[in-house]
Amino acid sequence: MEILGEKVLLREYTADDFSFYRELEQHSYTYKYESRHPNQDQIKANFEAILADNDANPRVVYAFLLCDRFDSRPIGRVRIKLNWAEINEWEIGWALHPDHWKKGYATDAAKTLIRFAFSNLHVHRVVAYANAENELSERVMIRAGMIKDGILRETRLCNDKWCNEVIYSVLESDLSKFDGSGE
Repeated sequence: MEILGEKVLLREYTADDFSFYRELEQHSYTYKYESRHPNQDQIKANFEAILADNDANPRVVYAFLLCDRFDSRPIGRVRIKLNWAEINEWEIGWALHPDHWKKGYATDAAKTLIRFAFSNLHVHRVVAYANAENELSERVMIRAGMIKDGILRETRLCNDKWCNEVIYSVLESDLSKFDGSGE
């Protein structure tokens, strides 16, 4: 499966993508605002789970390699997963290699994945969470048309201290206001 945005191509992973996936997962910035960094065994197991999710039925996780639309080089990853079945809520997340930050790729990827969620998965609500100190991620949420639901106080243990988390969402009823264009 491939999904095109204005700047990005989101495509399902193949076994050949492991070296880029491992490089991204090992980068110090990828998990700067997370509670822990995966070790080599976890990275391999996570990648194998991504490949297995491609064949799951029903699918509750869609993980994509985030590529530059024009030259197809990998620059990051995005994922959407079923978060709360009862209310048809799906959660999105992303990680971009730092060489490609501040170029609009993450915003376009988030918008593209949100459009996919509403048009193909027929979701009611898409949410995203970020460490409250991760200003770049929060800016992506805002530029992607998401609305801040609030702050969850001290919900993550990061680098041995409790951190707040922001939550943003976009609802099915927001689609009339949703600007689906890339940045």
